[in-house]
Amino acid sequence: MKKQASFAALSTGSLLWQQISAFRLDDPQAALPFSRKLAREQRWDQAFTQRAIQEYKRFIYLCCISPGGASPSAIVDKVWHQHLLYTENYWIAFCEQTLGRYIHHYPSLGGPAEKKRHEAWQESTWKEYRRCFGEDPPAAFWLDEKVNFPSAVLATLSGLFRRVLTILFFFLLLLLFPGCNGASPTNFILFGFLVFWAVRTATSKPGKSSNDGGGSSCSSNCGSDSSSCSSGCGGGCGSGCGGCSGS
Repeated sequence: MKKQASFAALSTGSLLWQQISAFRLDDPQAALPFSRKLAREQRWDQAFTQRAIQEYKRFIYLCCISPGGASPSAIVDKVWHQHLLYTENYWIAFCEQTLGRYIHHYPSLGGPAEKKRHEAWQESTWKEYRRCFGEDPPAAFWLDEKVNFPSAVLATLSGLFRRVLTILFFFLLLLLFPGCNGASPTNFILFGFLVFWAVRTATSKPGKSSNDGGGSSCSSNCGSDSSSCSSGCGGGCGSGCGGCSGS
């Protein structure tokens, strides 16, 4: 995408927030507007979706005014990803005409150092959020789970249950085939196949998680002087992204 060399001067502070807050992501002419598509793809209800969009706008505002940038939560980042797909709305109507700057988003390199950097940036973002909006970031939209404990427990129990079930199934096969006298070749083949399946199931390992610890990051070109900032997150944080500094 070709970048413009300069932007119109836009006011910061409360006026900028009013412009961001009033920005329309839904096209009234669209059969499936932004918010409905986001709700359908993320399986959110409309009330949650509208609040997530509002928190996304607050994040963007923090990107623009915070000297150190800002980092979104996983929920906010999902809204951001969806907005990026609407390229004309995001880059022209939003970044150029409303924010007066480009805010870029790209995958981070990951790793422990990036993870620590993301966590520190997230704490800074929450502090700035409290200062600007006079309240704590709502946990439902800003508090990312560090460890998915229920999923880990369920995966362990599932593996144990599968092995126990396989052993019981194997003994059931022995009851179904008490002897070899009069057994047809077809029964032997079927019995051998079932034994092979039982052993394979009992010794197989769960599939490797697709989460390799990578995250995402973003940078922005701010104003006509093309100053920039970037941020990222490392393994396990899910989505750490930064934004534009206020320089």
